[in-house]
Amino acid sequence: MRAVGVIVYGGPEALEVVEVPEVHAGLGQVRVRIYAAAVNPTDTMARNGSRAEQQKV
Repeated sequence: MRAVGVIVYGGPEALEVVEVPEVHAGLGQVRVRIYAAAVNPTDTMARNGSRAEQQKV
């Protein structure tokens, strides 16, 4: 399955499409397909490293 990840801090060029293992729903869980997701100001701060003391890549 494909996902967008941040490998290093930086601008939009730091975003990278990566392959990750497919997740299977367990007992009492469901799996949801996501077609679109929002990017919030907090996401941008985490990507460019301005929240580096709170989150590690």
